Amino acid sequence: MPRLSALPLLLLTLACLPAVAADEAHDHHGNHPAHVHGVGKLDVALEGNTLTLHLDTPLINVVGFEHAASSGKDKDAVRAAAKTLREVGRIFVTDAAAQCKPAEIQLESAVLAPELLGEKTPASAQDAASDGHADLDGDFTLVCASPGALNTVDVSGLFAAFPGFQRIDVQLATPKKQGAVQLVPGSAVIPLN
Repeated sequence: MPRLSALPLLLLTLACLPAVAADEAHDHHGNHPAHVHGVGKLDVALEGNTLTLHLDTPLINVVGFEHAASSGKDKDAVRAAAKTLREVGRIFVTDAAAQCKPAEIQLESAVLAPELLGEKTPASAQDAASDGHADLDGDFTLVCASPGALNTVDVSGLFAAFPGFQRIDVQLATPKKQGAVQLVPGSAVIPLN
C-alpha cells in the first residue's frame, strides 16, 4: 500500500513542473527573460525614421565569461566585444536604400566597468547579479533617411562575431508588422514588413 499512496504525490509533483519551469524563466526582479547561455533577446522597433534595437544577452555569449573583468585578458575581451558591438553597420545590416546611420549606442552590464564598454559616463547604478549570472544590455539607435525602404535587418554579423549565440529571440514592432521571430546562425534576417 505505501507505493500506491506515493503515486498521487508523484503525479502532483510532475503536474507542477511546468509552473516551476515557467517561474524559473524569469529572474528574481521579474523584468528580464530567462538567462540561458547561447540565447539572446532582441527588441526591434521602427517609429518614424528611427530604428531602435535593444539586445539583452548573457554576458558569456559575447565575452566568454560572466564575472567582473579583473585580469588583463578579461578586460581585453570586453573591450574587443564592445568595439565589435559598436560597429552597428556590421552587426545589424539594414537595406542600403533606407540609408540608416547609427545615432546612439549604449552598452551596459552590472558586472563590468562602463569604460571597458566604451561608455563615457557611468551606467545607472545596478546590483551585480547575485546568482552569478551576468547580462549585457545594448541599445542601438539608427536614423534612416528613407525608412520606407527598410524591409529587413540582417543579424548574421552578430552570429559571426559572437559564436556564443545559438539563438536570438526577436520581438518586432513596426508600423507594418508586429510579432516574434527566432533567429539562428544561417537564418538571421528579420523581415520588417
